[in-house]
Amino acid sequence: MIKNIVFDIGMVLADFRWEAYMRDDLHFNEEVIKTIGEKVVVTSLWDELDLGVRETDDVINEMKAQVPEYQKEINIFFDGIVDIIASYPYSRQWILDLKAAGYKVYLLSNYPRDVFSLHARTRFTFVDVVDGMVVSGFEKVSKPDPAIYKLLFDRYDLRPEECLFTDDRPVNIEAARKLGMTAVLFTGYDSTRPKIDKILADVAKA
Repeated sequence: MIKNIVFDIGMVLADFRWEAYMRDDLHFNEEVIKTIGEKVVVTSLWDELDLGVRETDDVINEMKAQVPEYQKEINIFFDGIVDIIASYPYSRQWILDLKAAGYKVYLLSNYPRDVFSLHARTRFTFVDVVDGMVVSGFEKVSKPDPAIYKLLFDRYDLRPEECLFTDDRPVNIEAARKLGMTAVLFTGYDSTRPKIDKILADVAKA
């Protein structure tokens, strides 16, 4: 029986809008967006921010070294990083609907420590209604490492077989399944919520 719903955050409950942020908010040109995307955002260095083992400033300085021609733009990028994320309109109500149906709801996210704290205060509409969370930047372990899933189980006394997990990355879904969770790849709210609703309904009937 499923008793707990576990959500990833980025691209599931909140839009990691890094391209739109640079284009629409910062008014960077397309070459700057492409370069910063390839050398800063979609890189192992960003994964290091998520992991939280190194000091944030050290990682950012290494990022800057990757794009010496755009030092000014990188500074602007990080100065305004509060706007790189936006909660999806459906997120809070989806969680409230699940809680009203009797489920506990948890967050399991790869997220830089300092940025998460900022976004939790200013951009997330849902953190106050969940039952708990595990965030990589605070724990110094990240998905798909089984240790972060086990940390969630241990901290909140959860049984994997009683948890349904949704995430937008297949590798994280596979890791969850190997640990015994029911896992649904998130492909958008309109396509994923019906799948989750059906699983919950079928399990409830069994």
